[in-house]
Amino acid sequence: MVIISASNIIYHMASKKATMVLKKILSNIFKILIIILVIVTAYQIIKAIMGSTWATENIIIAGMGIILAGLFVIVGFLINQGNMLGRLDERTKNIGNSLSKLGEDFKQHLEKKSP
Repeated sequence: MVIISASNIIYHMASKKATMVLKKILSNIFKILIIILVIVTAYQIIKAIMGSTWATENIIIAGMGIILAGLFVIVGFLINQGNMLGRLDERTKNIGNSLSKLGEDFKQHLEKKSP
């Protein structure tokens, strides 16, 4: 037996809100870290072009890290879009079924009323 009280509902809503805020904070932290990584890599590439001592393989590794980070962002976005599209498809299918049943009920109702 499940007992639902106002305090349980408020706790559930608060925990959902806290989870959303935490996801937003983590997303912003990762964005800032990626931006810092790109800036440092660009700085080191400019230093290497000007004749400084940063090794070429380190520049290549840093560039691969940026590409890999971008790949994870794109894959995460695509997974999210797939989930949203699946939910939308299911909702529209259910709405279509409901509307067709409503139309059938309306036809039956009209057939009963006509002499």
